[in-house]
Amino acid sequence: MVGELIEPIVAESREFVVSEIAEPTREHGHAGVAILLTVAAVVAALIGVGAAMTSSSASDAWQSALRTEVKRSAGAMEDVRYLYQAELPIAVRIVEARILESELLAASQGASGATKQALLLEASVQSQIVTGLSPSSDLAAKSDYALAPGGLDLGKRLAALRAENPSMLALDPDGLEATGDRLAHKAELLMMALLPTSAAAFLGVLAQPFRRRRLLLLRLGSAALAGGAIMALAVFFEVLT
Repeated sequence: MVGELIEPIVAESREFVVSEIAEPTREHGHAGVAILLTVAAVVAALIGVGAAMTSSSASDAWQSALRTEVKRSAGAMEDVRYLYQAELPIAVRIVEARILESELLAASQGASGATKQALLLEASVQSQIVTGLSPSSDLAAKSDYALAPGGLDLGKRLAALRAENPSMLALDPDGLEATGDRLAHKAELLMMALLPTSAAAFLGVLAQPFRRRRLLLLRLGSAALAGGAIMALAVFFEVLT
């Protein structure tokens, strides 16, 4: 009884399989399958090369940003070192000599005789110190950096030192890093474009053994391939980035 019920089902299944699967002797494959697979392979290769090159450019931009940041930081540290180690000690000595000269001259006004002469002599020595050291320190020699209480505007002097090297100020590691991020995002989108392209190749392979659904599968594969190509072109022309 069970055998009688199963035999028609088995026979029908065999007829379905035979009708769906193309016999090699009678069906050698549709030319559209070969075309779809070939075009999908070419498009996938182009997308892969573009993604690899874009990713490499992103890596180069990040490395350039790192080198630029190191160079900019080194330049800033050199300006700070020059200010505090080369100019500031001399400037402090000049300011000290000016203060001493002023105090000595004020003290000499109420003195007389040898005391006055000694005070004036010492004031002259301090004045010579100021005259001799001033050419070595723009920080103390120029009135632009003098503060009202008698101090020195170190921030303003550091800004002036930085401005002496405009090429260092023009360094933009943040911009290079942003460029690397943009290129990396572009490479990711290109890799995503491989998904519909791979789906097109899969549909092309799947269409090979099936005769009845071959045209439908080829149409779906062509649509997927077109979608992947359009997405890749959109990314390439920075429509999606």
